[in-house]
Amino acid sequence: MSRPGTPVARPFRVWLAVEVLFGVAAIVSVGRAPADTATNFAWPIQPVVMAAVLGGFYLAVAPTFVVATTVKRWEMVRVLVLPAAVFTTAELVATIVHWDKFSVGTAPFDLWLASYLLPPPIYVAAYLWHQRRAGPPSHDNPLPTGLRRVLVVGGGLLTAEAAFAFASPTYLSRAFPWPLTPLTTRVLCGFLLAVGTLLLSIARENDRDRVRVVTPTLVLLLPAVGLQMARYWDQVDTSCFRLWTTVGYLALVFACGVYLARGGWRETLG
Repeated sequence: MSRPGTPVARPFRVWLAVEVLFGVAAIVSVGRAPADTATNFAWPIQPVVMAAVLGGFYLAVAPTFVVATTVKRWEMVRVLVLPAAVFTTAELVATIVHWDKFSVGTAPFDLWLASYLLPPPIYVAAYLWHQRRAGPPSHDNPLPTGLRRVLVVGGGLLTAEAAFAFASPTYLSRAFPWPLTPLTTRVLCGFLLAVGTLLLSIARENDRDRVRVVTPTLVLLLPAVGLQMARYWDQVDTSCFRLWTTVGYLALVFACGVYLARGGWRETLG
């Protein structure tokens, strides 16, 4: 390797490629045809705008994993590993809790189950294995103090709220711009936990080169979710206060992503 660091183990690099395939499958089904979830997804999702928004999240996440498969050093991909473990664990728990709501025995359900049953132990094992071999973290290109505070506060608040809503779905469903079931609430909270913990992970790394790999997701969240929601705008209660606070939050995430994406991609990928 041309630069100091811990090489990404080949099995973990292969796993990241598998995650890309899982993401593409979700985008093709729930992202492209959200009205057909009764036949092309793990369970029937209503209203359709909810399925479309979940597709938007998958669309925003996929490019980050594509980029991650090309990263050579563990230190440059570490930022996404624990948030991914939190996300997949939350979705697995939601699946177990609401097992009777899923289309058990179908190919889409089997794919869904595999995509959330396998990742948590793989991510935890990969984190522990690589960290034992990694040196102490340095901060050669630290984040601005103000930005780091925004990430800590914004990520902390979203993580706490998403965790509370996961435990008590009515907290979110009673003030949302379209109807939510306990299952869709918990699945959505899994994505929100991913975003919140990702912001906290970026702040913890505190190095622009080491967090750049996840900036595609930060930049794409607002346009991807917004465009998917716009496809079924007639199903959205535009008077809902939470709708516009969420748009504002995603706009802040977008701005952070644009700022962090600038700079030395060669250092991140090399």
